[in-house]
Amino acid sequence: MDVANMVITVLGGLALFLFGMKVMSDGLQKVAGPKMRTILAKMTGNRFTGVFTGFGVTCAVQSSSATTVMLVSFVSAGLITLTESVGVVMGANIGTTFTGWLVALLGFKFKIIILAFPAIVIGFLPKLVGARKLEDWGEVLLGFGILFLGLDFMKDSVGQLKDSAAIIEFMKHANSATVLYRLAAVFIGASVTMVVQSSSATMAITLTLTAQGIIDVPTACALVLGENIGTTVTANLAAISANAVAKKTARAHFIFNIFGALWGVILFTPFLALVDKMVPGDITAGTGLLSKAVIASHVAMFHTMFNVINTAIFLPFVNQLAWVASKLVWAKDKTEAAALQYLNPHLMDSPPMALHATRQEVGRMVNEVASMMNKVKLLIESPSEKMGKTAEAISESEAIVDYLEKEITEYLAVITQGETSEEQSHEIAGFITAVSDIERMGDHAEALHKLLAKRYDNKIELTDGAKKELMEIAEKVIEFIALIQANLKNPNPTVMVTAKHLENSINDMRKQMRQGHVERLNNGECAVTSGLLFIDMLTSFEKMGDHAYNVAQVLAGER
Repeated sequence: MDVANMVITVLGGLALFLFGMKVMSDGLQKVAGPKMRTILAKMTGNRFTGVFTGFGVTCAVQSSSATTVMLVSFVSAGLITLTESVGVVMGANIGTTFTGWLVALLGFKFKIIILAFPAIVIGFLPKLVGARKLEDWGEVLLGFGILFLGLDFMKDSVGQLKDSAAIIEFMKHANSATVLYRLAAVFIGASVTMVVQSSSATMAITLTLTAQGIIDVPTACALVLGENIGTTVTANLAAISANAVAKKTARAHFIFNIFGALWGVILFTPFLALVDKMVPGDITAGTGLLSKAVIASHVAMFHTMFNVINTAIFLPFVNQLAWVASKLVWAKDKTEAAALQYLNPHLMDSPPMALHATRQEVGRMVNEVASMMNKVKLLIESPSEKMGKTAEAISESEAIVDYLEKEITEYLAVITQGETSEEQSHEIAGFITAVSDIERMGDHAEALHKLLAKRYDNKIELTDGAKKELMEIAEKVIEFIALIQANLKNPNPTVMVTAKHLENSINDMRKQMRQGHVERLNNGECAVTSGLLFIDMLTSFEKMGDHAYNVAQVLAGER
C-alpha cells in the first residue's frame, strides 16, 4: 500500500470511527438521556456521590461532553453548586476511559469486523422497517458497528507503518525516560485531541499505533496524558459564549487535568511500573492478536488508573479547585443580563439535550415576567412615589423577554431541521407557541407599567376600592405565573385543573370589577380618566391570564 492510499484509508477509518461514536452516543442519549438528567439532579449531594454519578452517566451515554453539558445546566439552574459539580467532572473523567477499554478488549482480541457488519445491518433494520420504538436502540448498535468498522480500517492501514525506515529510525531515538520527550508526547496528544475534538478518537488512534508496534507503551501513555488535557479544550471552547457558571465548570475541568498531567509526567516511571504489575501479560511478547490485546490493555489501564488516582488526590480539595476556577472567570457584566444561559449550539445535534436546555431558557422568560409583575404590584401600592428604578427594571425585563423569545424561536427552528421524533416535534411546536404567549405577557406587564406611569405623571387618583381590586387581580395573575414556573421545573399532568380554575377566576374578577367600576362612576365616586385607566389595567390583567392559560396547555401537552 503506497503512502497516499494509506493516509486516505487511515483518515477514512478515523472519520468512520468518529461518526460511529457520535451515532452511538446520540442513540444512548435518546435512550437514557431523561433518566441520566434525573440521576444528575438527584445524586450530586456530596463530592463522593458526584464522582460515582459522573462516572455512571458518562459510561451510559458514552460522552463526557454530554455529561458536562447536562452538569452545567444544573449548576446554572441552581440545582447543584459549582463545588458539587467538580466531583461530577472528576467522575466523568474516569467514565470516559470506558471507551478505551471497549476498544482494547474488543478491538484487538479478535477480528472485530466479524461483529461490525452484523451490528450495522441489525442496527439499521428498525429505521428501514419503521419500528419507531426500536430506532434509538438500533442507532446504538449501528454506531457500534460503524465505530469498529472504522477501527478495523485504521488497524490494517497503520500496520503498514511499522516497516517504514523513518518510523524505525524515530523509535531508535525515542526515549520515554527523558522528561523532555514525555512533555513533547503530552503536547502532541493534547494538540491532536484539540484538532479532532474527541478524546475517544485520539485514544483509539493511540491504542492502534501501540498495538501495531508503531510506538511503544511508554510513548502511548505519555500521549494519553496529553489527550486528557486536550479533551478539556472542547468544553472551554463551548463555554466561550456561555454564562459565568459554565466557564467556571470548564476551567475546573482544565485545572484538574493539567495538574494531573504534571504529576503524571514527574512520576511517570514508577506509575508505569505499577500498571505493569496490575495488568497480566508481556508487552514485548510479539504481534499476535493476544499480544496486541495485552499491549492495548496496558495503555487502557494507565488511562483509568491515572484518572482514578488523580481524582483521589484532588477530591479532598474540591472547594479549593472551585475557588481557583472562579478566579479565572471575570465577573459578569451588566450588559450580559439578556445573554442566553442554557441554549448552546453544541446541543443541537442532540434534541433531548437541546429541549432540556430550551425548557430552562423558557423558565428564565417566565421568571422575568414574574419579576415584572411583582414590580407592577409595588407601583400599584405606591401611587405617589416616583420609583424610577423599579419602572426602569420593568423595561429592562421586557427587553430581555423580547430577546429570549426571538433567540429561543430561532434555536428551535434549527432543531426542527434535524432528525427529531414525533414526540420531540410536538414539544418543539409547543415551546414555540409558549414563548410567543410569554412574550405577550411581558408586553401586557409593560403596558401596565406605562398605565401606572401615566397615573403618576397626570396625578390620576384611584379610589381605595379600585386599588384593592387591582391588587387582588394582580396577585391572581402572579399566582398563575408561579404555577407555570413550578410546572416548568417539575411537570405535573394535573396542571390544567389549577390552570382552568385560575383562568376562570381572573375572568370572573374582571367581569365583577368592571361592573363595580360602573357603579362607582354612576355614584360619582371616581372620575372618567381614572375609570378608563382602571378598565385598561383590568384588560391587561385578563389578557395575561389568557396567555398564561395557553402556556399551561403547552405544559400539559394539550397544544
